[in-house]
Amino acid sequence: MFALVMRQLSIMAIIGVGGFIYAKVVKVQEYESKFLSKLLLYFINPFMIINSFNKEFNPEKFKQLLFVILLSLIAHLVMILLGSLSTKDKVDRLAVSLTNCGFVGIPLVRGVFGEEGVFFLMGYLVVFNIMVWTYGYYQIGGSVKIKKIITNPNIIAITFGLILYVLPVSIPEIIMKPINMIGDLNTAVSMILIGILLANFKFSESKAYIFQITKTLILRLIVTGILNIAVFFVIFKIFGNFPDIQLLIYVVLLASLCPVATSIPGLACVFNKDATYASVLVSISSLLCLFTLPAIVALAELVIRL
Repeated sequence: MFALVMRQLSIMAIIGVGGFIYAKVVKVQEYESKFLSKLLLYFINPFMIINSFNKEFNPEKFKQLLFVILLSLIAHLVMILLGSLSTKDKVDRLAVSLTNCGFVGIPLVRGVFGEEGVFFLMGYLVVFNIMVWTYGYYQIGGSVKIKKIITNPNIIAITFGLILYVLPVSIPEIIMKPINMIGDLNTAVSMILIGILLANFKFSESKAYIFQITKTLILRLIVTGILNIAVFFVIFKIFGNFPDIQLLIYVVLLASLCPVATSIPGLACVFNKDATYASVLVSISSLLCLFTLPAIVALAELVIRL
């Protein structure tokens, strides 16, 4: 597992470096990176999600998907509890609790586990999107926007994908082919965007927050992983006979180990919080996860083998 994760992260990092160099050479502007982010989040990702559900219905797989949703809910509750107990800063709480499971998690899981892993990752994405627009929105704005959950393109895509999955029908190839082609853009575009964000990162903006950034990223990239490993170890011992439980646990674990969610700076900007600080957290955590994520996965392998 460690070797697979390192290999996929290396591939993703090479693409990210390409995006970084491109951004430095042509001087990519902030509005251009925002456009790319929206294109990925609201257009490419939904098509990738629909494509992941385009398979013959299997009651066992559906049962496993529901189990992933349960695991994802537990993982989020662990991270939310840690964030709430460790800091009073609203942005830091969200940074500890919410991960970049879309831009980083999807290409990572796809590279390690293939399309089957992406199918199970949909369970984590359901919980994540609900948490963003309930817990996240409440923390930053003091309210909850149910409409934001219902109208989110990724939630719509997951709902449509599930309906497609359980019904005895299939989408014609002439329609599925472009859906598949658009969805396949996810990995490359995600990492190009990460490279652009890192290229636009200004170290001077982070100097005033060094201690706060260090504390928050240790919690996000290391402590949450260790806590989730402990929780998943107990679950593994209890449900050890559940089909493919190790695969399901690793999919959720990888998603929970990703860097700070890119949706947090957006929320901070909307509600006049420190969006610059939130962007710094996203940039630095995206770089550091190349080292922390494989290390936590190696620890997970040791623990689960006990």
